[in-house]
Amino acid sequence: MKFNRFIPFAAPSQLLVCETDGFSLRAAVLRRADHDLNVLYRAQTEQVDMAEGLSDVLAALKNQGWQGGGAAILLSPAVFSTLVELPVNPKKPRPLAQMLELVRWEAEPLLLQHVTRWSVGHLLVGQGYMTEEQARAVMDLQQGKPSANGNLAMAEQFSLRRFGDLAVEMGYIKRSQLNACLTGQEWLKSGDEAIECGWAAQGAVEDIPGTYNWLVSCVHRSLLQRWTDAFARHGVKLRAMYPLTGCSAALLPAAESNAVLLETQPGLGLGARLAGGSYTALRHYLHPNKAALDICLESYHALHAPPREPVWLACWPPAPELAAELEHMLEVDIQRLPHAAAGDGVSPGMCGAAYHALGLGEATRCAGVRVGGPLPPVADRLEVRAAALALALFALLGVAELSLWVRKSSVDSYKQQVDASWRSIDEAVKRINAKTAEIGQIKDKIKSLRGEQSRLENLAHFYDQDIPERMYLVKGVLGMLQTVVDDEVVIERLDEPDKSAAKPAAAANPAQPAGPLDAKRIEAEHFELEAWALSDSAAQTFVKRVGDAAANWDLQVTESKVAFGKGPLNANGFTIKLRLVKLAEPDGKIIRLSNPKSYETPTFE
Repeated sequence: MKFNRFIPFAAPSQLLVCETDGFSLRAAVLRRADHDLNVLYRAQTEQVDMAEGLSDVLAALKNQGWQGGGAAILLSPAVFSTLVELPVNPKKPRPLAQMLELVRWEAEPLLLQHVTRWSVGHLLVGQGYMTEEQARAVMDLQQGKPSANGNLAMAEQFSLRRFGDLAVEMGYIKRSQLNACLTGQEWLKSGDEAIECGWAAQGAVEDIPGTYNWLVSCVHRSLLQRWTDAFARHGVKLRAMYPLTGCSAALLPAAESNAVLLETQPGLGLGARLAGGSYTALRHYLHPNKAALDICLESYHALHAPPREPVWLACWPPAPELAAELEHMLEVDIQRLPHAAAGDGVSPGMCGAAYHALGLGEATRCAGVRVGGPLPPVADRLEVRAAALALALFALLGVAELSLWVRKSSVDSYKQQVDASWRSIDEAVKRINAKTAEIGQIKDKIKSLRGEQSRLENLAHFYDQDIPERMYLVKGVLGMLQTVVDDEVVIERLDEPDKSAAKPAAAANPAQPAGPLDAKRIEAEHFELEAWALSDSAAQTFVKRVGDAAANWDLQVTESKVAFGKGPLNANGFTIKLRLVKLAEPDGKIIRLSNPKSYETPTFE
């Protein structure tokens, strides 16, 4: 489906691009592919009559498979582009009618001066039908100036005659050559004063506050209409006309904000300088017999560009050696501005104009003359207003549909709530019964958890208090023994018997009579110590020291025995055996020795 029929301001995906120099016509069908262009078909003709030439190239394109129709743009030397200074801020544009008057006031005299270049003499010299010297001789004769080959009377006889007729009578050209130039001239200039313009905003003028540069393209309205009718006869809609030189700037990389562009066509040249992404200078060059190298050199020097500024070259017809010659002459790096679509029958200018028309390049680097005049601001366009009205109608319909849908949804929701309430009542009864059963299970579980909690508390008490106290006691006993041992005593064994069964305090010391409290007390801790002393006095002293030191740890010395016996290395001495006991009440509370009996008198065996 071709959406352009319904959205006339949308950019097409396929475009017919034509280019003429007044004596030939090239055409190519370009298609937009993502952010690039592809050439589908191309054709060209040397037909001087552009109406017939357009028929020839369109027929050739259709023979290659082109379906015809669609949109087209045209590049022509009849379109003049230049920079004009206007007191119009691009951010605050004037109304369209006022902007047109300002642009036409500036562009009209420049266009009239440009059209004078397409005189018959210029075209005859440009086509190589006569030399510049011959053209100068005809002009002198036409203006009544005597020449070296004639007298004053002869000059007066030919004065005020047409240039072409004089050139034919003087034998410089043929009548057919004159007719060809006259036919080509009809498509390059017009006698009417009405012009059509297009523009693109640039940057501010540095030395004039409040003034801005505008890139303006203009062409005579009758000539634009003539081309529009020629395309319309073949079912093609001409959208815009572009200048023959300058459109290649649309191919410059977007990041290239400061650069110099040199573009050449046969007998034509353009030099442009960009600063900050905007045009600051634009120079056209026209000389039929000048070589492309000379045109580029003169255009570059006229711009007064800085020596390190990048220079881009767009040349048609392609001349690969031109870039190297310019680099040698200017001693600067020349970057060619080719395009994948440019080449056989497609110039860089055609690609640049297509980039601009399809919205692929920078919109400010190229300006065309739109058929029907410049578009007003987006808000003032008829098609935009129609689209906005259609969107508003669709929005109203959408709101109405949404309101009905909300009301229906509300009713359905209320019905679902009632049904859900009845279901919830039944489910609540079931949940209450289930909860009652769960409560009984929870009570049983609480009982089991309390038992588990008690076990865990005991276990935590064991790890948090019993074990640290035990470690502290063992370290204390070992430290105590270290302090009471002297050079005459050797500790042979320190043991802790099995504590699996608590031993009554009376059983711990059967030699002493049991009191009423000792019968209930039990041994919380007890150690068995074996040592050897060199003498009896050393043994007695050791037992006393142990008793005094053990009292600090709530330990009592019991069952102490000293006996004669062999010691280490089979030496004679006295063996010592005793028990260190810590007593506790039946409820497990340790008995503290505030005034303890540190030791008992050992028995001798």
